[in-house]
Amino acid sequence: MIGRIAFFLLLGTLGLGACALAFDWRITLPEKLADTIGWRAGMTDAEIVDDDLAWYMSDDKIAGRIHDAVQRDDAADTMLWLDMARKAGIPLAGGLEAAAMAVQAREDSFDTQLADFTSGFATGQGDTLAGLGGSIASDLTVYGDLRDITVEGGKALVGEEYSEFILGLSAIGIAATVGTTATGGGGVVVKAGVSFVKFAKRAGHLTAGFAARLLRLTDEAIDLPGLKSTLRTINLADPTGSWLRLSKYLSNVNDARIFKVLGKMEAIRAEVGTTEALRLLKRMDKIEDVDEIHDIAKAAGKRTRGVMELTGKRTWRAIKYTANIVQIAFKYVWALLLWIGGLLAAILLRIAISAWRLFRFAVRRVRKRRTRRRSIPTRHGEVLAQRASNHAHRLNRAPSPRLTVS
Repeated sequence: MIGRIAFFLLLGTLGLGACALAFDWRITLPEKLADTIGWRAGMTDAEIVDDDLAWYMSDDKIAGRIHDAVQRDDAADTMLWLDMARKAGIPLAGGLEAAAMAVQAREDSFDTQLADFTSGFATGQGDTLAGLGGSIASDLTVYGDLRDITVEGGKALVGEEYSEFILGLSAIGIAATVGTTATGGGGVVVKAGVSFVKFAKRAGHLTAGFAARLLRLTDEAIDLPGLKSTLRTINLADPTGSWLRLSKYLSNVNDARIFKVLGKMEAIRAEVGTTEALRLLKRMDKIEDVDEIHDIAKAAGKRTRGVMELTGKRTWRAIKYTANIVQIAFKYVWALLLWIGGLLAAILLRIAISAWRLFRFAVRRVRKRRTRRRSIPTRHGEVLAQRASNHAHRLNRAPSPRLTVS
């Protein structure tokens, strides 16, 4: 019985492993259990990322992604997967690395960068890194925020269609400048975050849901109807006077939540780079997504989007505690071998017992046959003797012939 149970358990173990490998069955370990069994204990965050990535990377897969990015002339994807290949030590043959570097060189053309920087500084718009650099530079000098408040506020005052999102974030930028206490002394970081988000909105990198949630946080920090009333009392053609009135009104902003979110978004940009940060924005739908991606970015750096795409994991907790069943089994290969060894031992024990029983049965049959063969002559003699005895007995019992006298 034990052998049969062990046999079916072994089949189940092998079947489960095959299905887990084929269908990528994952489980999330409870943190207490993970700590108890020492799951990834003593590893740094970067080492945890490398350990997890090893299960999802292959030479062909990464080379294929680089080749696809080169074909699309996508500099961001090209450099992302090239960096992943270099860190993983994956060799690239056939001039693929040179082709990838050529894509990046075209993106970094000096003439293109200068024109985009100038445009970004003047308008806050663009679709390149240089354009974003110009936009951030203008916002850090307060020019950008005043420019946007003047443009969007002017439209609002005359009843034209305007961007409440851009107007609100520009006000947050000025509030971060004059209210360093409210931002914890991180006004420059928050202002860079404001500029980054405004640029992303104009370039179409923000999802509608995430933009709506950011606008809600802006409304919590700034009384937008009150801001519009303040705009009616100033002359937007007078930058100095407008700055004094607006800075006075916005110096009372003390809601820290929007500041923290914008600060983390700027921290993400600093970790992964501007282009990658813009693409990561498309993965954000909730404010909580900022915290999750921020945690991954601290550990994975510029590889963040690649890690999320390869593993399918969107949170740091998932990267740290979620794994394929086979991955967990191989992490504790000694336990797996002990388990399989125990099942095999039970099966072999059952086979040995069955073999012993068959051997004993065979021995008994041989002995019985030998005993039968030896007993055949004796039985034959006994039968003859018994027959003779019976015959003699009958003779003894027969009546004596009588003599007759004549």
